[in-house]
Amino acid sequence: MKLWTIPQASPCHGYRRPMKLVLAFAFVILMESSTCVLAKTTSPWSGSAALGFSNTTGTFPSLNLNSKDWVRWKTRHWQDRAHVSYNYTAASTAIYANRLVLENQSRYFFRPTARYGFVNIRYDRNPFDGYFYHLSETVGEGDVIHLNKTMTLNFQGGIGALEDQPIGQQAQTNPAARLALGYQWHLTPHAAFGESITALLSTANNNTYESVTSLRTRLYGPLALQFSYTATYNELYLPNYAKLNTITAVNLVYNF
Repeated sequence: MKLWTIPQASPCHGYRRPMKLVLAFAFVILMESSTCVLAKTTSPWSGSAALGFSNTTGTFPSLNLNSKDWVRWKTRHWQDRAHVSYNYTAASTAIYANRLVLENQSRYFFRPTARYGFVNIRYDRNPFDGYFYHLSETVGEGDVIHLNKTMTLNFQGGIGALEDQPIGQQAQTNPAARLALGYQWHLTPHAAFGESITALLSTANNNTYESVTSLRTRLYGPLALQFSYTATYNELYLPNYAKLNTITAVNLVYNF
């Protein structure tokens, strides 16, 4: 069986700006998590930490460990959510999965629970989809619609820029638009189904689409079990790489 290794590059080539972003984002996560622990009963902070197993398909299928965590700060009109997701698999000297996603979205609600403006920044590093990284920065407007007591829809639309670096090529930055739709259905007081679809459309036609389907059920106290299926589709892909990559995950979630 042929083992795959990530193409070698100079230590800083293609990573200077994204690495600064990663370090800054990690600092924010640590500070937010610390604040949550110190004042989780009286402050507007909340979040979850998850760890479990996942199975990926695409260019290099694999079975691996994964983590998916988020921290949220919310007041009457402001909300900020930081999110980190990581998937990694290694066997012997070969790496089969190494995907990192960092995302932060700040919202200002014009009304407490409805229309809002947002600023979103997201960093994806996954050399198994043919790119060293994707970095998107968008601003726009969203709206939360309550269909009934158990179902909500969340629409978002924004514009900004997309920076990415295909493996073996120079980094490029192009104008981009971001469209997102989120659906939440509380099946019971202790179980919820979710579906989110995001489209990142670039003037360079390297459009990326992502769908995340999840089902979460409460186990005991702050513990929950979550099943999720993530599908990512790159419209502009490199030879020997798949357009579609998927991750199926089962996570034990701790809510705080």
